[in-house]
Amino acid sequence: MTVMRLTAQGCDVRGGSAMSEFLEGSLQQYLDRLASGEPTPGGGSAAGLTGAMGAALLCMSARFTVGREKYADFEPAAADVLQQAEALRMQLERLTEEDAVAYGQYRAASALPKETDEQKAERRRALQEATRASAQVPMSIARHCHRLLELAGILARNCNPYLVSDVVVATHFALAGFRSAAVNVRMNLASLADEAFVAAHARELDGLATQATALGNDALHAAYQVMQLPLEADVPSS
Repeated sequence: MTVMRLTAQGCDVRGGSAMSEFLEGSLQQYLDRLASGEPTPGGGSAAGLTGAMGAALLCMSARFTVGREKYADFEPAAADVLQQAEALRMQLERLTEEDAVAYGQYRAASALPKETDEQKAERRRALQEATRASAQVPMSIARHCHRLLELAGILARNCNPYLVSDVVVATHFALAGFRSAAVNVRMNLASLADEAFVAAHARELDGLATQATALGNDALHAAYQVMQLPLEADVPSS
């Protein structure tokens, strides 16, 4: 059994399982690690955490809506958003950790010997496999953040009005998480030789990217209408 230890944050990879402490420590510890000279956590992990924060804000906004008689008309939609956003938050937290694991696998592949032709071939194979995994993690983050944007639009229209500003922040987090994940996907796809895999993921990502912008704009417009504030003051059109 192959055992690899990442010194960056006590992450172990044993047969593909992850044991990480990124989210077990304090926020200060995570930010200090992010700012350090260690390779993990990096941008992919930060993308996952950004999405998770957006999901958490949707959960909070929904919880201040569900169960309140004054907002009974909003309850079915808000309750559904709460359930889905909570599930997405847990998935994005997991992916925040898994990004570091994927990078660790790439580092391990890069360190393989390359003295003989057989070793070189094995190293290339391992690098391709690790790069594929490194593309799949941010792709999952992008998919989840895309769904968060859909939920933000629903909640903006079915939310305790005192919490709508938090839905706005959640929307910005979801957009940031999506766009941050997308660039990581594209960087890894550029290094893959599997043309079918690359084409399928690039096509899906292109479609999600177009929709993400529209979904984000829709959620923001709905929220600003509820707040009776001019969207253009905070989100210029150009």
